Amino acid sequence: MSDLRGRKPDGVPERRNYTPPGRVRRIAHDHPWKAVLLILVVMLSAGAFAAASAWAVNERFTRRVTEMAYLNDTRALEFVRRREAELVKSQEQRERELAAMEEELAPRNRPYIVVSLAERRMLYLQGNDTLYKAPVAVGSGKTVVIEGRTKRFVTPRGRMSITHKELDPVWVPPNWHYVEIARNNGLGIVDMSSASPNALSGFPAGQTPIRGGKVIIPPWGSPQRAIKGVLGAAKLEMYDGYYFHGTDKPSSIGTAASHGCIRMYEHDILWMYRNVAVGTPVYIY
Repeated sequence: MSDLRGRKPDGVPERRNYTPPGRVRRIAHDHPWKAVLLILVVMLSAGAFAAASAWAVNERFTRRVTEMAYLNDTRALEFVRRREAELVKSQEQRERELAAMEEELAPRNRPYIVVSLAERRMLYLQGNDTLYKAPVAVGSGKTVVIEGRTKRFVTPRGRMSITHKELDPVWVPPNWHYVEIARNNGLGIVDMSSASPNALSGFPAGQTPIRGGKVIIPPWGSPQRAIKGVLGAAKLEMYDGYYFHGTDKPSSIGTAASHGCIRMYEHDILWMYRNVAVGTPVYIY
């Protein structure tokens, strides 16, 4: 009986499975605790490998993000540095331009004229010194419509200069002067400004021609278009037909009453004529 335990009886087929799965089952059957321990070791090893892999991936990701942030920060800092350098350069250029503008606006090596429209006053300055000052009349701000266009009588602001001087000036009024006379007196208008200079030879020189309840705009170059006395004893021309000049209405000085020119008392305009050179800067504000 004992001889039959360790061996297979004759004629009985072999039932052991020698394939790898069969061997595993047999080991698990014969050594259960060792099998469990082996499985635990394998699982722990697999978990440790997975954790190590995840840690490595996370480290690579963190390092990549850090590199990207560093590169981005570096580029941002470089951009800020370049921008700051550009701003500094621009500011230096602006300061040079302002210095040149300041010298132009308030030249210290020669006199210049400043007109305050609000105060209706003229100042003749050089550096910090006031060489002369006088009251003036400035543009009235009134309007007149001529051929659908509105003309407003204001003294322009900005930088100008004296371009010409003249004693006993003759005024050659523009067309709006005659339109204004007609409107103020309820008269009609006849425009002969393009006619021959001798077309109104029957009318007195220097006077506004009126006939049949209508104001006639005289031809350019005609004697009727040359009016004496309105500009006073002298004028100092600027650009676009604006003058410093005397006036036949001295009571208007100190008010807003002109058609845009700057009116002065006779003694003030004569002082200007004698002492202000052609080319003198004029600043009107």
